[in-house]
Amino acid sequence: MSDTFETISASTIQRYSERFKSLGDDVRTLGWGSVEQQRIRFAQLFRAVDIPGHSLLDIGCGFGDLKGFCEETGRPPKTYIGWDLNADLINAARSRHPSTQFRVFDLLTAPQVEPTAQIGVMLGLLNFNLKGRHDNVDYSKRMIHKAFQVVTEALVVDFLSTCKTPDYPEEDFVFYHDPGEMLAFALELTPNVTALHDYPPIPQKEFMLVLSK
Repeated sequence: MSDTFETISASTIQRYSERFKSLGDDVRTLGWGSVEQQRIRFAQLFRAVDIPGHSLLDIGCGFGDLKGFCEETGRPPKTYIGWDLNADLINAARSRHPSTQFRVFDLLTAPQVEPTAQIGVMLGLLNFNLKGRHDNVDYSKRMIHKAFQVVTEALVVDFLSTCKTPDYPEEDFVFYHDPGEMLAFALELTPNVTALHDYPPIPQKEFMLVLSK
């Protein structure tokens, strides 16, 4: 099983490195359609949890854009830590935010993880369709379970929803999660779960779960 996850990680690293070579330090490298779409998703985070005064772990941090957004909007965390699989993205993040702690780290394949921050976020991390290399839902559940171990207060994770936007075409390179299924799984980890499925499509319908300790 670990070989499968290592293969998925290697493929993910290659995908983003190729985008980085082509597009450079750009939101499109990270799979965002635009800065505006990225900021809409970030804004939902402040509805979900209280960031200021708390330590924040950004799992799949890319260029550290979330840190910049928190600071620009006047709601910076007490401390920010960014993890990503891809060294190219981490190096770019370090250039943007030289005094911030960024780490090349594969959470799923790490043999042991310790609590790292009060709040953890995984935004856009579980949207890629694995197309048979592994079951997407099982992969997501494993990632969420592992991520919940590295926070002391709350984990925020978002998904593309199976309640699709009627006027936006379905795309085969992304994976749509069933909100009910993922909520049921979250409730297996903790009885304290908040679900947000009420924000506008960006451009597809998404939902966000907050798992609190």
